[in-house]
Amino acid sequence: MDNLLTAGRMRMSPSGAHLISTDTDHGELLYLSSTTGSGEGTAIRGGVPVIAPWFADLLGLSPRHGWARTSTWQVTAEGSSFRAEVAHGGIRLRLHVRELDHGVRLELTCHNESQEERRIQLAFHPYFRVSHVASVAVSGLEGVSALDRVTGERSTRSGEVTVSGEFDRIFLSSREVSIRDVDRVITVAAEGADSTIVWNPGDKAAADMSDVGDGEWSDFLCVEPALLGPDLSGVHLGPAEERRLVMTVTVRAARGEAG
Repeated sequence: MDNLLTAGRMRMSPSGAHLISTDTDHGELLYLSSTTGSGEGTAIRGGVPVIAPWFADLLGLSPRHGWARTSTWQVTAEGSSFRAEVAHGGIRLRLHVRELDHGVRLELTCHNESQEERRIQLAFHPYFRVSHVASVAVSGLEGVSALDRVTGERSTRSGEVTVSGEFDRIFLSSREVSIRDVDRVITVAAEGADSTIVWNPGDKAAADMSDVGDGEWSDFLCVEPALLGPDLSGVHLGPAEERRLVMTVTVRAARGEAG
């Protein structure tokens, strides 16, 4: 992967303003596929993709997950932070990524420079590195209504989230969540979000994904703060208006915790 920029213990690709690595005293936070492509027009598998100005195919637009993650951004490294910017079709995105003592903070701003109202969605899509996806539990989403994008069913979460096989659910609330692994706990907090997505392809779906290394499906879990709008239909952004999405990730040792 060429043209990577470094700030503190972080590395970023200008393609997608894609944070691909964040080292901490408790280990690397992020998974990066051994077989991922890279470069303009190619989505990087792993790290923290920036999803904008729509999520997946919820607004019926192409490309899937918007144009931000496959565009070349203007990126500068400043001490222990990155600043990045890109504009397309009347939408300007700005990203500020700052290293924390035990984690990282990402702030995405979406500004409507056009003369028309726009409908947008924003998300961070972090691939958190885990010992094995079946060994972790996600707390904080208890009692939240969720849409299962595999089955199309809706349900209310009871207890912690655990993953076995393909898992793709949109939890219809933004909550601070904790990913409890064997030796560490990753906490994800958000501002400006209204949903939380939890995703892992499982072994069968991953086998058909050329940009996921053999057996690597078990090495990550995506827990994604998102602004999806009422009924997952986006939020309206008037001329000169902007919306902001913030994700703060911290990590600590899990020694002595029950679970």
